[in-house]
Amino acid sequence: MKKIKTPIADIFCSVQGEGLYAGQRQVFLRFAGCNLACSYCDEPAALDSASAYGLLPAEAAALVVKLARAGKAKAVSFTGGEPLLHWRFITAVAPALKKAGLQLHLETNGVLHRELGRVEKLADVIAMDIKLPSSTGQGAFWREHEKFLARAPQKTFIKVVVTSKTKMSDFKKAVALAAAARPGVPFFIQPATARRGGARPPGAKFVEEACCYAASVLSRVKVLPQQHPLWGVK
Repeated sequence: MKKIKTPIADIFCSVQGEGLYAGQRQVFLRFAGCNLACSYCDEPAALDSASAYGLLPAEAAALVVKLARAGKAKAVSFTGGEPLLHWRFITAVAPALKKAGLQLHLETNGVLHRELGRVEKLADVIAMDIKLPSSTGQGAFWREHEKFLARAPQKTFIKVVVTSKTKMSDFKKAVALAAAARPGVPFFIQPATARRGGARPPGAKFVEEACCYAASVLSRVKVLPQQHPLWGVK
C-alpha cells in the first residue's frame, strides 16, 4: 500500500465551516471519488478520480504537516468525495500525522460501515452524515446508516443536510436512527447552501419545525448552515 498512489483532489489549510468544530483551523485532505452523487454536493470536482493527482502516503503526510505548521492548525480533516473508499491510505498515512501531533477528523457519508471498522480507532473525531433520500435525490440508506451508527464510537457526531425538497418523514426517521444509537449524540441540521443550478435551502418554517422535533427527542441539537461560504474561505 505504501507504494500505491491515491487520488487526491486537494490539500489545503483553512477554517472548518461545518459541524462540531466549526471555526477551528484545520488542514483538509480531500480525496477524489465517491460512492454517492447527492443533489446538493458542494464538491462535484472531487467526484472524479480521473482528474485528481496521485500521492503516496508519505508525500501526503509531509505536505499536510507542512501546511499545519504554517497555518497553526492542530487537526487534519479527511474529506471528499468519500474518504472511507481510501481506508488503506488512511491507515498508512495516520501514524506520521499522529506523530506530528495532529488530530485526525474523518468526514464521511455514513454508508460504508465495514470500512469504518478499519479506521475507527485511528480517528479522533468522526463527522457522519445521514443521507435523506428526499434531500439527496437518490435511494435510501437507512440500513447502512443503522449499521454505521451501531459501530460508531463516542467521538461521532451527526450532520443532516436539508433542502427545499426534504420530506419531514425522512428527517424524523434520521432523528429516530440517532436516538436509537445514542440520544446524546451531537446532531446538526444543515440547511443546504444555495448554489446556481443546485439544491435550494428549505424555508424557515421547515427548519424551525425540524429543530423543535429533533430537540424533543435528542439532547444536543443545533441548526448550522455551512459557514465557510459566508466567511469567504475555501
